[in-house]
Amino acid sequence: MAKHGDSGLGFEIVKAVINGDIIEPITFEKVKSYCKRKGIQASESHLKVILPNASENTHSPTYKKYFERVGRGEYVVLPEYRNQARYYWLNVDSTGYDWNFSDIKIGKSQTYSNLNDNGNSRKNPSCFNDIKIGDLAVAYETGDVRAITTLCKVVDKFEENNEIFVEFQKTRDYENALDWDVLKETKELEDCEVVHFHRGTLFELEREYFDVIVQLVEEINNTVVIDEELYQAVKRAMKDGSKKREARLESRSSVYPDIYEVTTKAFKRNVDVIAEVLIRAKGYCEKCGKEAPFKRATDGTPYLEVHHIKRLADGGEDTVENAQAVCPIVIEKCILVEKIYVRREVLLGTLRLLQRENKHFGGDHKWIGQ
Repeated sequence: MAKHGDSGLGFEIVKAVINGDIIEPITFEKVKSYCKRKGIQASESHLKVILPNASENTHSPTYKKYFERVGRGEYVVLPEYRNQARYYWLNVDSTGYDWNFSDIKIGKSQTYSNLNDNGNSRKNPSCFNDIKIGDLAVAYETGDVRAITTLCKVVDKFEENNEIFVEFQKTRDYENALDWDVLKETKELEDCEVVHFHRGTLFELEREYFDVIVQLVEEINNTVVIDEELYQAVKRAMKDGSKKREARLESRSSVYPDIYEVTTKAFKRNVDVIAEVLIRAKGYCEKCGKEAPFKRATDGTPYLEVHHIKRLADGGEDTVENAQAVCPIVIEKCILVEKIYVRREVLLGTLRLLQRENKHFGGDHKWIGQ
């Protein structure tokens, strides 16, 4: 097991909760399943005592208190390990490295050190000291690219021989990069020092600037993808079996999703609804009837996205009946049709305005539609 500032299985469980690999409340079975997935070698007896021992500080000085007991055999991570995420700008030298974030898959990660190839400290050493697991970063590729290409999350941090290592995991994949020229001309970022001066590797960003950058890059990318963490939750729901999913869906207090705040309002999707629809589709688009055109790079399953027949934003219910699995080709067609419809409405509105002005000035021109 890798060395950490905190160490041992207890801290591995804390990281798993922060990263969304273990959903609270934490139980013996969840920890056992997580260790099996990650290849962590731990005896069953150790797994059974780690949670109760790490929820008390009286068992042994070798155990650190990470958890709080909330029920019989159920635990949650203590608040002090749930610090609010901080935000960073990460420079990626696309000419100096043999990789870049644009090419690697979602879920893959790269490790950075606070020392350069010559063993000297990089600029802004405090950022490497302060950054922690769960923090978020925008990845900016330098060189000829000079653009924000993806978003990352810190999934590990450890120290060896006085050298700090930070592991960044790619969390989003964008077709269109956000050019530096756009960033410089964005009014909301005119006071963001990092945008204008970013010689170095790692810089802390204020939350408001991080949100603006994320919103800009989202706006120039039309492809709607299921968030990787949501998709992982869907995969877990699919393994539970139809009866468990149906029971959870029946016990819901509301068929309308919770709303949470990001840069704009977003809906918290129900993973059981998505799981049921994907299973029902059996790998075929429920709109065009054709087989999914390609597979997910992460696990080889058919790439289909679950969308609502009546949009959630229009008051639609987050239910199996109001959802369908569709392929990317259909999604792109829908986006194109919507763009055409919007442009048509704008054009018709302009023509109506011209007609009114023509009549007002006594003209007798004939316009489209007359």
